[in-house]
Amino acid sequence: MKQEESYFVISLDFELFWGMFDKVTIPEYGERIQGEQTAIPRMLALFSEYGIHATWATVGMLMARNKDELLSLLPPRELQPTYEDMGVSSYRYIETMPIGRSEQDDTYHFGSTLVQKILATPHQEIGNHTFSHYYCIDGHKNSDEVFSADIDAFNRIAETYGVHATSIVFPRNQTSPEALHVCHEKGIRAYRGNENHFLYEARKDSSQSLFIRAFRLLDHYTNISGHHTYTIEKRGDGILNIPASRFLRPWSKTLSFLEPLRMRRIKNAMTHGAKHGEVFHLWWHPHNFGIDQEENFNNLTEILKHYKTLEEKYGMQSTSMSDLTKK
Repeated sequence: MKQEESYFVISLDFELFWGMFDKVTIPEYGERIQGEQTAIPRMLALFSEYGIHATWATVGMLMARNKDELLSLLPPRELQPTYEDMGVSSYRYIETMPIGRSEQDDTYHFGSTLVQKILATPHQEIGNHTFSHYYCIDGHKNSDEVFSADIDAFNRIAETYGVHATSIVFPRNQTSPEALHVCHEKGIRAYRGNENHFLYEARKDSSQSLFIRAFRLLDHYTNISGHHTYTIEKRGDGILNIPASRFLRPWSKTLSFLEPLRMRRIKNAMTHGAKHGEVFHLWWHPHNFGIDQEENFNNLTEILKHYKTLEEKYGMQSTSMSDLTKK
């Protein structure tokens, strides 16, 4: 990669309820999941308007077209992950919670129509977010064969859409050297690493202390940890680490008076990356836009307008994660 070139990367963790079932209930969070049905087409239209290349890191389970197809893809029980708290296992969730027959009666768990809309939009990439929203650190006692079986299940459903994913985003940003080795063997060439600061180190979900959460929140409004723009270097195993720069928090009525600070924080980092020939990597979940859509899309539009200014002034380029491996 030419160091003077700057890049604007967007990745989205597309999960539906598979990414939230261990945190909240459908009555508590379902409105946000349902909101993806309108939010995702709006995002795609906005990306098309501004020429944005984006990576949609997708949980394989939501790509199943119906429950029968989902069940047919599950690895054998001996190759399903175990966790200290099995309440985080989507395999256990399937056994214990009611799931509809298909997308027609359950858009919390099935999203094939949305996947097709993403694939039909120019410059959009379907990336790997594991088949089951797999936790690499919380499941650190699992063998490589268990994680490999999960990736194989993702690849089987992705192939039915004509997709061969070459990028991955790890659920809850839980990376590990062992998992990256498996990914490389499976043909994955890029992953989203964590910001290079102790606040964002990969941790067990239970280790995200109130101290860490509080300073992460503050970091969204004032520059505590840096701009997090990067030049890209391949690991020795050939996988490109494309670290996150900033999580696009959803709009909050409680903190709305601080929105100008949050937008300035993001745009300042984008400008720094554009000026210095570096990468700025923005990410969020589509369900973050499930409610308060006007406010969230106003913020996203402001960011994309700023990108176009940087494109014109400094030549910054929009690129998906897989695109960046080819630069």
